[in-house]
Amino acid sequence: MPSNGSTVPDPGDFAQVACVNYVDHDPDPTNSLPVMIFFAILYFNLFVLGIVGNVLIVILTLRHRHLQTVQNIFILNLAISDVIMCLLSLPFTPVTNIYKTWLFGQIICHLLPFAQAVSMFVSTISLSSIAIDRYILVVRPHCHPLDVRGASIVAMVLWVFSVIVSLPYGYYMKLESYPGYCGEYCTEHWPNQVVRRGYALVVLFAQFLIPFASMAVCYWVIFSRLRKRANVKLKKLTERVHLLEASTAVIETTASATGFRRQKAHSLVEDKQRTMVLAQQRRTTTILASMVLIFGLAWLPQNLVTLLIEYDESIFHSSNTNYMYIASMVAHSIAMITNVSNPVLYAWLNPSFKEIFMETFRKRSAKSSMHRTSTVIKTKNVPTSDKQYEERAL
Repeated sequence: MPSNGSTVPDPGDFAQVACVNYVDHDPDPTNSLPVMIFFAILYFNLFVLGIVGNVLIVILTLRHRHLQTVQNIFILNLAISDVIMCLLSLPFTPVTNIYKTWLFGQIICHLLPFAQAVSMFVSTISLSSIAIDRYILVVRPHCHPLDVRGASIVAMVLWVFSVIVSLPYGYYMKLESYPGYCGEYCTEHWPNQVVRRGYALVVLFAQFLIPFASMAVCYWVIFSRLRKRANVKLKKLTERVHLLEASTAVIETTASATGFRRQKAHSLVEDKQRTMVLAQQRRTTTILASMVLIFGLAWLPQNLVTLLIEYDESIFHSSNTNYMYIASMVAHSIAMITNVSNPVLYAWLNPSFKEIFMETFRKRSAKSSMHRTSTVIKTKNVPTSDKQYEERAL
């Protein structure tokens, strides 16, 4: 959830007319130099890695038409939202949490939280859409799949939905100043506590619980289907090995040494194929599990801290020290890791995308590029090999 300013100060603490800075009167751990240096380095690295990875995806997808497949449309949507999140959340949120006062004017006070929320919703819901699309391709390959135009419409609907859900963030923000404190503060002003907490629950479900549940279910079913196919293939390989062993026993007594060596060679090939199937299964399991776990572990702290602030902010106060800002920054920085992990998990580890990416930078001939384009387009058909199933899953 986007940062929305600082806690409303108590004007009664000041009898004098002169103002003081909030951080001077109510210092917290975020104002210590080591903490500021740590978060400056962390956010800088997240910003650079997130921008580079996602901008590359956007540029490659828009410049190369053969990358504009159904699955990559959703990945493009994810990359665009992550770029916006990097530009609007990574620089502004830590600055506001450290300095507390709002430095960017009234218009930005309304627009920034709204834009942050839109990019956040688009990013997480796009992850859910990718999972559902892969589920349909792998588990129900005979169903009529989306075409590129349909995927583009779905992507636009995600943006419209995210804009509508995020409108309260812009509407209920207000720039205020408080007696005794220097500067202005961009704070939330809701009609009442019920509306505020109700909206927090809507955000929790729409941004975290529903996407996480859909990803977990879809990827578990995909994993189960791929594991079943791998087990069937392993069973067939085992049966073939047993047949070879039985025939080898006969060959040892009746056939020539050349025939025996041929059977041994076939057995080695079967063992190699079994090893490849197991390695492919481990790779698929690792990637699918990483997609779910990274999303859940990255966004859970952010949503948990947000709910605690909404329902009982006093839990962050201990021994006259306010730990709310440091908790918010830790949770926010963990959530922003997804801006770096998403390009890796959803693009660079995607077999078809990775192949085309490597071709682009190797500057292969136009004929080779057209051949690869045809290969990608054909993946819309019902898969006929384990490799095609894995490509659809990843």
